[in-house]
Amino acid sequence: MRIHIIACRVFSRELNYYASQSPHIVDITWLPQGLHDTPEKLRQMLKSTLDDLYFQKERQMLKHWPDYIVLGYGLCSNGIVGLESRDIPLVIPKTDDCIAIFLGSQKRYLDLFEQYNGTYWLNSGWIETAFIPSKEMLDKRYKEYVKLYGEENAEFLLEQDKLWIKNYNSCCYIGSSVYDCPDYPLLAEQIANEYNWEYRRFEGESRLIRAMTEGTWNDTEFLICPCNHRVEATYDNTKIRAVPIK
Repeated sequence: MRIHIIACRVFSRELNYYASQSPHIVDITWLPQGLHDTPEKLRQMLKSTLDDLYFQKERQMLKHWPDYIVLGYGLCSNGIVGLESRDIPLVIPKTDDCIAIFLGSQKRYLDLFEQYNGTYWLNSGWIETAFIPSKEMLDKRYKEYVKLYGEENAEFLLEQDKLWIKNYNSCCYIGSSVYDCPDYPLLAEQIANEYNWEYRRFEGESRLIRAMTEGTWNDTEFLICPCNHRVEATYDNTKIRAVPIK
C-alpha cells in the first residue's frame, strides 16, 4: 500500500521515523507550523497541496499514485472542514488538534484539559518550528519590530504579542520516545518560571502517529473520508464526518 501524508511540520521527527519503519511506502508533504491560527489559510494550503498532487498525476510526473492520503492535522480550528476527497480516500484523526495526537488520544487530551485548564503545551516539534515565548525569542521579535516599525511602535506590538500570556497558568512539556532533547524540557520549565506558571511534564504516546504511517486506522479515532465525499464538522465528540459531494 502507498500512503501520502500531508502534515504540519511539528510532526517531522515522529512521522519521518515511523514512515521509515512502516511496512508500506510512505511519502510526506510538509506544511508550515502555525496555520491553525488562520484556519482559512490552512484550508487553502491543504487544497492547494491536494491540487498539486493531482497536477503531478495529470502531467505523469508521479510514477505511483497513493492508495490513501492522510492528513497530519486534527480539526485545527475547522481548518480541514470543506476538504474534498476525489478518487483517493482522505484519512484524518478525529482530534481537536496536534496536541491530542502527540498525547495519543482525544480522550487523554480532554481529560488533561479538564484537569489542567489554562495549559500552554510544548514538545520538541513546537520548540523547533513555532514561535516560543521565551525571553530570547521575545527580544529577537522586538529587534525585528524596531527595524521595521521603529522603537515606539515596536514596544506596542510586542505588548500586543504578549496579551495571550494571561490566558495561561501552566506549561506542560510532552516527551517523545522518538526524540527528546534534554534542553527542551528545561526551556519549557524556564518559560513557566518567567510567567509564574506551573510546570508539568507528560510522556507522549505515538500510537496515532504510528497508525498514520502503518494504515491501522479505526473508525472511532480516524475519519476515512470515501471518494467523492467532503469533510464536515459535527460539533460533537466525533469531531468530523464525511458527507457526499452533491
